[in-house]
Amino acid sequence: MQRLSKEAFDEINSYMNKEARGLEKAIFNYYFNDSNDDDILDMLEKFQNLDGGFGRGIEPDFKLVESSPMATSIGLRYLNLLSNNNRAKRMIAKATEYLESTFDKERNGWYSVPNIVNDYPHAPHWEYRDDIGMTVIDYSWGNPSAELIGYLYKYRQYVTKLDIFSLVNYAIEKLNQRTEFSSEHEIFCYIKMYNTIDKEFAIQIEDTLKLAISQLINVNEAEWTDYVPMPLKFIEFDSENFFEINSKFIDKNLDYLIAQLEENKKILPTWEWENYLDEWEIARGEWMGELTLLALLSLKKFNRL
Repeated sequence: MQRLSKEAFDEINSYMNKEARGLEKAIFNYYFNDSNDDDILDMLEKFQNLDGGFGRGIEPDFKLVESSPMATSIGLRYLNLLSNNNRAKRMIAKATEYLESTFDKERNGWYSVPNIVNDYPHAPHWEYRDDIGMTVIDYSWGNPSAELIGYLYKYRQYVTKLDIFSLVNYAIEKLNQRTEFSSEHEIFCYIKMYNTIDKEFAIQIEDTLKLAISQLINVNEAEWTDYVPMPLKFIEFDSENFFEINSKFIDKNLDYLIAQLEENKKILPTWEWENYLDEWEIARGEWMGELTLLALLSLKKFNRL
């Protein structure tokens, strides 16, 4: 079994502490250098707006300063790691207020970003299109609505306006009525929901998630240099459910990450922006820190360090 060498890890440790964005640096040190959770919260506070939502470029591919449901899903994703911390609980409560205030009744969920995203540097797929009244991301209801519903269910003590049980049931029904799947990102969001709702609900979408993953997963290593859904993308760091992904593909993916880290001492993005090229260079650096962190967490999960 291949493991990341100590020499490579030491170089990556130096890279993460010298070049990664503050948020990824703090999370890295929390898991690998015995740092405390307040360092992560210090960084997260920089991205949370007064309305409780998250923005300010927490998602490196769009630099929208104002809050958005998509950015808030990312903020809550990190806060969820520290949910026993009282300071994190206060931030979660504020984010809940924002989500309740921006809930779209007609959609029975949220749109990912407002149209003012176009006023800031962003990747092509985050362009708000007037002809369809949303971004192309929003063709998939579950991204980010399913993930957000999962967090609101888990932290339902802060929910005062929404019927969260009805929303969970709606999300379950919306997924289970389908047999064909085209958006891995929507399934990533449903997997996050699966891991935050109670078992009695989660079990209802387990078979559908297995079906979706079987259709979407890319197990061809020759194509992993492109932007494709590799096996590990469907496996959450804090979950033991691998949705019947064959262990040989998981091992193959882990070996691939080790090879990339041994060679480059970081993970490089497999996409780029078409416009805002100066800003893309900054975003690219931010993504390298995030992708490297995610790769290391996968290696940690499977004892490959």
